[in-house]
Amino acid sequence: MGKIKLEGIEVMVRIGLLEEEQFAPQDLYVSLELSYDFSKIRESDEITDGIDYRTVVGYVREFSSAYDGKTLERFAHLLADKLKEKFSVSQVRLSVDKPRYVKKLGLREIRVEVER
Repeated sequence: MGKIKLEGIEVMVRIGLLEEEQFAPQDLYVSLELSYDFSKIRESDEITDGIDYRTVVGYVREFSSAYDGKTLERFAHLLADKLKEKFSVSQVRLSVDKPRYVKKLGLREIRVEVER
């Protein structure tokens, strides 16, 4: 068993409760951890026997650009489910940071975390 960790994948997403958020995509940062069995790739040293992180990043960006919703919680859960299914991993840990309103609300960060 092993883990791939990808931190701070920058994506543009149409998401939010406010009217202004629903019309203009905004930056989010997705970080994730995928757990799966490394035994095959460990033996072969061939990426086709594992998970190519470039493919994961591309998938996260594709999902994000097509998404249209209101809450980070729903976005995070749907993305985690899709990643688990697409890459056949045993576990997905995912966090989503929304920097846009941090200063406005007097916060250091806005983050949602899910585990599937």
